[in-house]
Amino acid sequence: MYLSSISSRLLLYDTNSWDLKKSYGCYDGILRDISWSDDSKYILQVNSKGLVDVLSPADHEVRSLQQIPLKDTWSASFQRDGHRNIAVGTKSGNVMIWDTKNKTITKTFPTPSLPSCVNFVSYNAKNTSLAATMLNGDTIIYGLVSNIPVMTVKLSCSKSISAMKFHHDSRSLLGLATDEGHVVLRDITTNKDKNYFENIHASPVSDIAFSLINKDVLLSSGYDKIMHVYDIRLQNVVSTTRTSYTLTSLAINLENQVALGTKKGYILVYDLRDLTNPFKVLRDHETEVCKVAFQPLRKKTFSADVSLREDVEANSPLKIQSPVRTRTSDLFFISDTPPKNNLDVSGQVVDNKVDSFLVMMGLDKSNVDFDDDANKSSEYEKNSDKHEMRYHQLDAEKNINKISTPITSRTADNLGFPSPLLIPNGAMEDCRNSCNNIMSNIKPPNINAQEVSLDSKTI
Repeated sequence: MYLSSISSRLLLYDTNSWDLKKSYGCYDGILRDISWSDDSKYILQVNSKGLVDVLSPADHEVRSLQQIPLKDTWSASFQRDGHRNIAVGTKSGNVMIWDTKNKTITKTFPTPSLPSCVNFVSYNAKNTSLAATMLNGDTIIYGLVSNIPVMTVKLSCSKSISAMKFHHDSRSLLGLATDEGHVVLRDITTNKDKNYFENIHASPVSDIAFSLINKDVLLSSGYDKIMHVYDIRLQNVVSTTRTSYTLTSLAINLENQVALGTKKGYILVYDLRDLTNPFKVLRDHETEVCKVAFQPLRKKTFSADVSLREDVEANSPLKIQSPVRTRTSDLFFISDTPPKNNLDVSGQVVDNKVDSFLVMMGLDKSNVDFDDDANKSSEYEKNSDKHEMRYHQLDAEKNINKISTPITSRTADNLGFPSPLLIPNGAMEDCRNSCNNIMSNIKPPNINAQEVSLDSKTI
């Protein structure tokens, strides 16, 4: 897994050794934002001018797969549990959904009556709502089913939102932080505060993050060089960590490792179970670290989501075993649907031998009309070898059905059996015993069909 961080460049660190593994930069200026898709495959980067790029870290070098060609983009976020849809906010106050597969806009939400630059966008846990925080302090909640604004969140304590994100598990819980040092948790179902930590920081709050292990744990960092840990169920601060640097960003992973970006360009890495001192300090950035983000744990369940990149080399550090993929006409997109396997009949054997007893009884295939046999033979020749096995099975089933037909439905003349009335006294019982002995020695054919049923009394 990687820890990603941005300043003038994007850096990726291995979270096992904390060595710098990859560096990527193709723009001038300080990058604005960085985030991962929940399936851990792709990175969403927003540069200093607001241009949005989808990056792949799976190769030897980070490379750009797709740039969203929309005007005045300023913020972006992947959907939850996937990467096909990206919410994009613009400087003019518009919010749209970009489809990375079809490379087109699939939704455009109504523009607010007082449009303002969209600083943050965030999907809720079930992808049913989308929050967009404006420069004027308003946060608009869009319904992704109705495709209209359903609520506007306004904080009475502030008109300047410095951080915003939905809870990763509770779909109605929205986290907000302000330049005045407040941290607020708003329930969008009732549009009321669930938690309100007033002036918890002495300076603007730079970032907030929810613990992925304990859903009741919230963290915040501020320009006052302090990180707070909250219990949102008990509504109190359980831990406060003071550092020597102005904190600009915050991230936490599943191993309870906390990364703090600083204005000096350092990244402080703490263990949440021991916040006395950082166990690692990364010093590879030369300017302010604007954002840190841990790569999510790759889910092992099969995803039907479309892939954005071409085949990844076998020696990639993120290479995993996946189903066989078939290329589509798109240069970057690969279908994740496994191809249907051809029927393999090489190891199967069909017993076409005719039972001698059936021949004696006149119930074998010779009892079928020649025209019917000719039609079936022609049918076999027209079909490919791929389905030959299936037709043999159908033919065998047809014969079994004929065998299973009660003999009482046929006349004695057609079967050619002598009448029991002509058999001398005492010979009838011998005939029955002989037939029963023959029946007991017959082995059923090696196919899945109904058992042969003969009425010995009728014989």
